[in-house]
Amino acid sequence: MAMLLLIAFVVFAIIGVPIGISLVMTAFTYFAAQNEMFYVQIIAPRLFGGISSFELLAIPMFILSGDLLFEGKISKSLVDLANALVGHIRGSMAIVTTVACMFFGAVSGSGPATAAAVGSVVAPEMEKSGGYDKAFTAAVITASGPLGILIPPSILMVVYGVVTSTSIGALLIAGIGPGLVFAAFLVAYEWWVCKRRGYGHVDTRFSIANVIAAAKRAIWALLIPVIILGGIYSGLFTPTEAAGVSVLYALFVGLFVLRTLNHRNLFGILLGSSMTTATVMLVVGGVSCLSWVLTREQIPEMLTEMALHTVSSPMTFMLICNVILLFAGMIENGSACILLLTPLMFPISQQYGIDPVYFGAITVANLAIGMMTPPVATTLYVAAKVVNIPFSRLVPQVIPFCFVLLAALAVLMLFPAITMTLPNLLFGGKF
Repeated sequence: MAMLLLIAFVVFAIIGVPIGISLVMTAFTYFAAQNEMFYVQIIAPRLFGGISSFELLAIPMFILSGDLLFEGKISKSLVDLANALVGHIRGSMAIVTTVACMFFGAVSGSGPATAAAVGSVVAPEMEKSGGYDKAFTAAVITASGPLGILIPPSILMVVYGVVTSTSIGALLIAGIGPGLVFAAFLVAYEWWVCKRRGYGHVDTRFSIANVIAAAKRAIWALLIPVIILGGIYSGLFTPTEAAGVSVLYALFVGLFVLRTLNHRNLFGILLGSSMTTATVMLVVGGVSCLSWVLTREQIPEMLTEMALHTVSSPMTFMLICNVILLFAGMIENGSACILLLTPLMFPISQQYGIDPVYFGAITVANLAIGMMTPPVATTLYVAAKVVNIPFSRLVPQVIPFCFVLLAALAVLMLFPAITMTLPNLLFGGKF
């Protein structure tokens, strides 16, 4: 029966059925094969029950907040701050892109939004200064955009936390270490490439005064992660309430401070955020339907028993999970991968004594790499559009960045303390 479910899901996906509907249709196929069509009546309650969660409200709120900040042109101030910090280094605009994506990730929570917001600002600057190749520019944007789902707030961390009943606050803070490691590896590689190819002419010097001035201009953006994380860890509000606060703050800044938002573009922003949210929530509901079928067939228990008898150590299990997640990230978006695979992998990880917060951070780090690997490579498509180059020309430049991030992932695997030090300090190991 497990093979039937897998075949049905793959067939629906191959013929182009949206992932959320594919999940529901897979459950429907199961009922037909079992000659138990009367169970179809549970699909609607399971569909709506799966999305009826207070914690899941954080997802549309963070999506809307990111869209408001993107349309509010707040990314320009963050790019200026990054330029003030690292603009004196060889290949500075490539490094500025990565640092700015790290900053914007702290206000958006979305990889594609981060790539679009920062890429649209830095791409013209890299084209007219420093002799950067357009394909390399797009590759830098492609690789740096996924930092948006590691640096808190992170939509994927929220999804994982809801699925596994893990502390969302601990998960958000756990993304800082992996995000910094990924950024450090990218910066080192970009510096090496720019030095070897002669990209980027350094004509500025580092100045504390310039950094302070840029920080003042970016203060409204920099306050967002302070408000969100500070409010969560002070106990002032929950992660879900923090997402709502971020929306109100983004509206206030866009309407009354920067005045880049108005009644004419608000409708389009709300419509776009609603469509993105609906896509995610349909997958959540579809997974809830399929999960009922998997539980009825005791498939998670079977996989757990099989893994415990065939896999010798927690590290071997983590390596297997990494391979699965990397390939899954190539063919499906991050939220769908977490919703589909985590219910199967997470119980096994608990049997091996793997910390749920650490497992979540590694899962999201894997899916961050998946955002830049074809065929479903969201930040890669965004970067190609922003820089206006053919997809085929961009892919060869992206491949080395994939290996760089895989090396960073290996470091996170070898040194779990990078991920877990901050959560342990703030939560005392109680997640």
